[in-house]
Amino acid sequence: MNKYIVILLLFLSSVIFADQKRILSFTPLPMKDQEKTIEEFLPLINYLESELGNTITYNYKRDYKDILEGFENQNIDIAYLGPLPFAILKSQYPHVKPIISLRQKNGKVYYRCVISKFADDDIPKERPLKVALTQPLSTCGYYMTQKLVHEHLEKELASQHYHYTMSHTNALTEVLKGHYDIAGASEEIGEKFTSLGMQILTKSTKLPGFALVVNTETLSSTEIEAIKRAILNIPQEVYSRWGSKLRYGFESTDTTLYESIDIDQKIPKKGNMP
Repeated sequence: MNKYIVILLLFLSSVIFADQKRILSFTPLPMKDQEKTIEEFLPLINYLESELGNTITYNYKRDYKDILEGFENQNIDIAYLGPLPFAILKSQYPHVKPIISLRQKNGKVYYRCVISKFADDDIPKERPLKVALTQPLSTCGYYMTQKLVHEHLEKELASQHYHYTMSHTNALTEVLKGHYDIAGASEEIGEKFTSLGMQILTKSTKLPGFALVVNTETLSSTEIEAIKRAILNIPQEVYSRWGSKLRYGFESTDTTLYESIDIDQKIPKKGNMP
């Protein structure tokens, strides 16, 4: 074959493959209801595919450990994570960056954790507290509740009796039922329970909200900027029709808020209720 024809074919194939954008992988936060989680983010994924020209596939993980492995194996390009899971991920895999924070109903991109009790109940002094928690890697779970219990009640959570109920609502409900003395939860959900007789004892400092996190090893700075720009330019009339996690809009992530997340302590994977 004529060498000029070979060169031409190589050039044409390089142009064709350069024009084909690779498939991106998106992983949402592990939740009990996988279908509902995927359905929640589908409008955003479809929108990004249209704007970026990339195909974006779901790479659903059932465990945070699997998300870490997915980043390390470069099988995840974008993920939706809370502040504590992100901080843990970054401590083990530094090539991650939060770029877009999701606004809450109140318009804020940060939140606080609280500890609550039933208003008419006294905090027991003669026995260990019974503490209802969300889940191990929830920021308002063991991580922040132990800080608030130490600061407000001058007790160590490790010396109390605690149990993971797997959601903020479950934790607060268990206190209402009289099964536990206090609950750790987000301020937003804790405030909803005050009308049922619950009392917020104390609140944490500002914590970064949930964010879209990118893998800087698999995505170039140009790709990351394109993703960020596409999301920030979504018209309100579009995202306001989406699910509860997305309908309030987006902001560039304030990474300084993550400085308050200290992950030196060990977080138990299971409760210690007798």
